[in-house]
Amino acid sequence: MSWTVTRRAFLRNTALGMGAFVAFPSQGAFSAEAPSLVDGVRSVCARLAPLGWRQLLLDVTGGELDIEAGSLGAELGKGLTRIDRTYPGFGDFALAGSKGIEAGRPERSLLYHALASPTVVADRGGNELRGFPTLAEIEAVENYVYGVAPPSLDDIRKRAAGRPLGMVVFAPQYQSAPMSVHSKHAELCFSRTGITRLGTLEPLYDGRARNFVPLDDAQPFEFRVIPRRFAAYLAIQMQGASEEFGPQDPLPQDKDLPFWVPIHKLFSGPECLAGLDLRVDLKRGLRNDGLAQFHRFLDVNGLKNNWRGEDLENFPFLIKDERIGSLSERPEFGEGVLEPLPNPLATPAQYDGRLLTFPVDGRYTSNPDNLQLAAMQIMPVGTPDPPPGEPRYMLDSYRDTQRPAPEYINIRHRVLSNGQIDNLNLRPDMDAVIKAGGYEALHYFDGVGDGWVEVDCPQLKSGVDWILPAYCTVGLPDFFPKVTQRDLMVWWQSDVPEPIRDALFAIHPLALSQTRIAGNITLPVGFSLEDTTITAIVTQPMEAASEVQRPNGPWEVQKTGLPDGSPGLFDPGWDTSQGIYYTDPNRPLQKFMAGYGLGSPFIEDAKLCAALGAYWPGVAPDSTRTFAPDKKIGGEFYPYPTIIPLTDQEIGSASLEDGRYLPWDGVRGPRLVGSTEKPVVAYPNADRVDYIDMIGTMTAALTSRVDTPEYQARILAMEGVYWALGIHDPDFAHFGKPAATYKVLQAKAAWAVLSFQAVKADDARLQAAEKAAGQQLSGERRYAFHVYRYGKEMPDPDNIQIVLMEVLEQARAYVSDNVVLIQRENGPWIADKSMPT
Repeated sequence: MSWTVTRRAFLRNTALGMGAFVAFPSQGAFSAEAPSLVDGVRSVCARLAPLGWRQLLLDVTGGELDIEAGSLGAELGKGLTRIDRTYPGFGDFALAGSKGIEAGRPERSLLYHALASPTVVADRGGNELRGFPTLAEIEAVENYVYGVAPPSLDDIRKRAAGRPLGMVVFAPQYQSAPMSVHSKHAELCFSRTGITRLGTLEPLYDGRARNFVPLDDAQPFEFRVIPRRFAAYLAIQMQGASEEFGPQDPLPQDKDLPFWVPIHKLFSGPECLAGLDLRVDLKRGLRNDGLAQFHRFLDVNGLKNNWRGEDLENFPFLIKDERIGSLSERPEFGEGVLEPLPNPLATPAQYDGRLLTFPVDGRYTSNPDNLQLAAMQIMPVGTPDPPPGEPRYMLDSYRDTQRPAPEYINIRHRVLSNGQIDNLNLRPDMDAVIKAGGYEALHYFDGVGDGWVEVDCPQLKSGVDWILPAYCTVGLPDFFPKVTQRDLMVWWQSDVPEPIRDALFAIHPLALSQTRIAGNITLPVGFSLEDTTITAIVTQPMEAASEVQRPNGPWEVQKTGLPDGSPGLFDPGWDTSQGIYYTDPNRPLQKFMAGYGLGSPFIEDAKLCAALGAYWPGVAPDSTRTFAPDKKIGGEFYPYPTIIPLTDQEIGSASLEDGRYLPWDGVRGPRLVGSTEKPVVAYPNADRVDYIDMIGTMTAALTSRVDTPEYQARILAMEGVYWALGIHDPDFAHFGKPAATYKVLQAKAAWAVLSFQAVKADDARLQAAEKAAGQQLSGERRYAFHVYRYGKEMPDPDNIQIVLMEVLEQARAYVSDNVVLIQRENGPWIADKSMPT
């Protein structure tokens, strides 16, 4: 049997401990007998066994599974009768699982669960294992699961039972029960959309967590690249939601939609499909054509433009492929891992050896509707006005608006005729310069983009009906890696009391996995407008389990690069944006994901998302209270209240114990100044804070520590303070929806948060408040708030970078669970329990 060895395959097998097994003959092609899949598994077991894994698996199975057995294949295939699911990490191993490896069923394969589950880290005594599997080692066992008894292509067709059969690329992830599709036990989950993240440092895989590390503790102002694994499967198209395969959190319209469901993994070699020696190759394509789309927008709208035609096909108007990311060749990662290229969060653009600029047209920038916090907003002509009494952000949230180019463009770095850069943020006449236009603004670019991962397998091309790529994105770094959008969504929909639900968030926390939308049809790979289930998360078809199992190892929510961790609304979006295709006026708008609709560079939009109060809950920090509360955007004031308060340390209003300041965006928060009789609050001027100027000072060192329970507790604590201030959602019900929601947000936004801190039970001020109110707080978390009702905003006469906000009334509060101790001005401390639970 001949076998061609690629460089990647050679490196991968070397990483599995197989060594260099290829000989190079003096002439012609070279060949060698391929090691069997079980040899790869044996190599994995040999490395891990002395690190505690042999004893752990013996203990879990009552001595029945020995990964050092002489006949490993037979050992893994025999029935196990004594699996102990009370053993730490095995609580959510499927009850139907009874073998070390069950052919085609990773969720029933005990060895696969042990290696792939992040809950398996220690023995019953709490002694941590001395080493953990690499991605390549997990993949070796995964391939063996599918190759131990390979089906034939005819067998696969019989399973398809006349349904469309395709070679389809998925982003796979073994998920613990709470995050799995069925939420009954741990299972391998799949989406045709995968999310990677931009970083400034090389990636690092944490074998213990079975995930990539987002940060480097020694370098708090750097971010690590976050890759995502993809794999090809034979898949069938199944109609409608089903207990068999999902999707996760099905929607009412899913009953009428087709979903691609994986049934057998594809990999190279003779053991994947009986009778075939496959060559399976994955290829990636990545693009960021935001700057090109922007210049096309200028032409279409009759605005001044200096670049068009063939220039727009060149870098950096069009950024492609390896400049954004590549399929990794790191042997420890295995196959199919899309790895973004480390890049700065923003880079000054150059073209033809000089700074790349564009003309700022005063006809456009003189209209306040086209500016958002001093950024140029790109929206198409004819964008409808909001209904009376509602600000534009409520209209934007309907998501029926086209985004033909980057929605926000930085225009505050003017390039002078001598090539010098004039930072308008530092000029007193910035607003007048922007309004007048007539200058050249510097373009910036970043390493974000979207694209695809496709499969090529010559031996199967004629045997399938479809060959479909996965959609992929390279997004911004994640400031909350322990909080997923889906977890917030389910909590908000199911656990948050109904009376406070509608106005708890300004923009509801919907996950991308819940959005039925096509891939980017402008990419040259053939995404279809009709293929709207590409972001759904599914499993292989399986029998529905009746019993809910729970992880019993050290389990926590963490993002894994599936769409359940990303927001599913687009204004313009976070990991991807939205395009709209108009066809028949009698049918609904057809939407597709389009990376070119994000900001340019994207941190331009990150500032807006953060400043407007957790606009994307779970990804964008809520920096509402960093800036003056009544923000004028697009010519109108937006009532965005604080929703998920950041601590004083997280926004830089206070230092850490060692004296350092680590605000997440590099911007120091507000401070109370002035006399006792006429206090004012000094804020950074939001119009002049430019995140491009903050590159190298942004950090997730503090926000990355916030997990889901902490995140949710902060939301409810903030809501409790609003209720204690007398802002009760049902009082506004007579306005009707959605006006009532807006009125509640408006009432909340009349108060600003000056200080927010976690406090301990023995805090002296808390104890004094408890004594005065006659109520002692209990609960796991206690928070201290200092809020105030504000009046007029005034410029700081001594500093154009600062604005001052008049203080009309102050209040202090302590919150734990559903009890709020509140003191307004110098009045008495009162215990308030009005918020519904």
